[in-house]
Amino acid sequence: MPRNREIEARILGSASRPIFWPFVGIGGRNHGVLEKLDHLSGRIVDNCIFFALDDRHGVSEGELYDHPLNEFPSWLNEARRKGLLARGPTRLFLHPLATH
Repeated sequence: MPRNREIEARILGSASRPIFWPFVGIGGRNHGVLEKLDHLSGRIVDNCIFFALDDRHGVSEGELYDHPLNEFPSWLNEARRKGLLARGPTRLFLHPLATH
């Protein structure tokens, strides 16, 4: 699908920037391009994680935020090591793309 290729290109293009993308697929079993983004090759750093959540009522609010950010510390270290981030304090902004 053309839209999927555009999404993949944006993730690949943002890999050289200080941006980490946590994606959560809520409900269902086929999350399409989101599942694929977590394993894209050709990035300077792995800049995203995908977490499938089939039953959002069975997960605490803490888990909902913690699980998608499990890879963030690794990304942070790798991004610093490759010069994408300056050393020192880091600010984390969470911005949901969609709310229910």
